[in-house]
This record gives sequence, structure tokens and C-alpha cells, in this order.
Amino acid sequence: MKSHPQKPDLQIVEGAGLGDLDAALLDDYRQRLAERRPGSGLETLPLEMLLLRVGAANRQGKRIRPTVAGILFFAADPQRFFPSLTTTFLHFPGTTISRQDDEAPLYLDNRELTGPVPEMIEDARAAIYQATRKEAVVEGFVRHDVTEYPEFAVREAVVNAVAHRDYRRTGSFIQIRLFSDRLEVQNPGGLTGGVTVDNIVYEQFTRNPYIVRFLEDYGYVERRGLGIDEMIASMERAGLAPPRFDDRQTSFWVTLYNRATSFDPASLGLNERQLRALDYLRKRGRISNREYQALNEVAERTALYDLQELVKKDLLLPMSSGRGRYYILKSANRRQTNEERQRIGNSTSRRS
Repeated sequence: MKSHPQKPDLQIVEGAGLGDLDAALLDDYRQRLAERRPGSGLETLPLEMLLLRVGAANRQGKRIRPTVAGILFFAADPQRFFPSLTTTFLHFPGTTISRQDDEAPLYLDNRELTGPVPEMIEDARAAIYQATRKEAVVEGFVRHDVTEYPEFAVREAVVNAVAHRDYRRTGSFIQIRLFSDRLEVQNPGGLTGGVTVDNIVYEQFTRNPYIVRFLEDYGYVERRGLGIDEMIASMERAGLAPPRFDDRQTSFWVTLYNRATSFDPASLGLNERQLRALDYLRKRGRISNREYQALNEVAERTALYDLQELVKKDLLLPMSSGRGRYYILKSANRRQTNEERQRIGNSTSRRS
């Protein structure tokens, strides 16, 4: 690839020509331009001028050659030029990549997703949807499915992996790993441009501006810069913990926790008694102070302190009051009305 300063997606792909771009994909893109950028006139431009304007091609001397962005979106077989620019989907039966026992399968699904970027995104969405649990909910006379993870959060994690991966690392691929308690999406290349895990909600930097613009034209990016906010909000609305972001410098990970374990205990500084109580709650659904005492062989005061801390960490909700008080997992109470939440909050403020 010929280097282009600070724009990996605008690099020319050596060995590729305009004939490697698929006419049907380009015609489809013109239609999308007419819908997404009305009045721009881009959809009516001659082919070479259009490709140059949108960053799908670049000049190399007197020739016009496809760029990384152009090949990824408009070549029928981008992996002919970039064999590792793919997405892998792995579905594990448990919470680790290890077998539960010698007879258990290592994974439930293992596939490599290829093709142009929009096709890979749709295939990833379908694979995740098929493999995750759905819960039937009836509102009025209408029945609909609630997915294990909010669709927006899943889409944002996958699309961001495509948008912000480091395309100079041509030996790496995007990984999607589904476990019984979480969904992980990893893209090659860590955060850059001053963006960190701490400021990712309000800072922006686009490593691949042309790829991001194509994603906008295809409708995968709607309001640039607000996706992370909405991802967090969608998880909160579903009663789940916020996404976990992990910058490993050579890769970036987004982890979504499901309703079974909608938090990461390791990141919360919980003691062994509290972890034991959370496991008890997942199995029994509720726990009282007295049950906590018996479970951990501690005094009433210690049990009360531990339970109060779990409430403060937004993991438990106290129910009832006085000697009849018990606690449930916060995620299990996600469908309560605002009035019920306010009543519980008032009760908590009177006696925690």
C-alpha cells in the first residue's frame, strides 16, 4: 500500500485497479448518496470523479487506483487483497475459552465473516442475534422480543470496531466473542488521538475519516460523536451495567455484560463475602440480613455494612423495611415503574 500521511484508509492498494470494484455495489452506493446526502450532486458524478471525491480512490501519478476504503466497501472480495481484514465470531458455552470438562464442546459456533464492510457488519449482527437469548414481553396486546443485549449497544460496538481499527495492522482481525455472561468485541489498534478510556465519552478522534463517512452513508453512524453516550444509555435502560472499555494499546476491547452478570465484580473491589452473596442471589433471587449472616458466618453489623455497600455500588435494591427487609439484584428489577423506584429510594434514605 502507498502511504498517505495520517490517513490509513486513504492509502492506495498496490495491485488493485478500478476494475476490481464491483459495479453493483457502486450503483447501490449512488442510491444511498441520493438518500443520505440530498443536494450534494455526488450520485451524478462520473465514476472516477465520484471515487476521488469520496475517498474510494486516489491518484498515483497519472493513474487512479482504489484506496483501502474503496476496496473494503466496493470490492466484491476485499479479502483477496487483505486476507486478514475479516471478522471472527466465536460462541463459547461458558464464561471462559476453556472447556468445562473433557466432553464439553470448546465452542458452540466458530465462523469467519468476509466480504465488503456492510456485508460483514450485517453478518455479525445476524450471528449475534441468532446466538443470544430473547425474552418475550407483552405490552398491551402486542408481543415482542427483548434481546439479551440492547441492539443499539451491539451495533455500536461492532460498527466502532470497523470504524476505528488500525488498518495498517493487516495481520490482525476483528474478534467477536460471545460467552454465557458477556459479549466482547475487539478491534486491532488501541485508542489514539488523545482519546483514553477515561475521556472516551466526550473526546473524539477519527483514525479513518473516509471509512467513517462511508459508514454514515450506509446508515450505520447517525450522530457522530454521540454513539458511546447512547450505548451507555441503552445498557442502563435495559437494567444492565455500563459497557466496559479496555485499551490494550495494540487492541481495544468493548465488553457488554448480560442480565446474568450485569457487572464486573473484579472492577468493583468486592470482598469474598459480597461475591458469595451475589452468587447466592443469582441462584435464589433474594437475600436478607439474616441469610447473609448465615451464609458468611458474620455478625449482624458486618452483614448490614456489606449489604449497604452493595446498595451504594448500585448492585442491589432493598425491598420492604424493618425486619422484613430483603435485597434483590438491581438488574432483576429493571421493569419497575418510576414511582416504585422512587418509593424504594425514599425507603432506602430512611433506613439503609
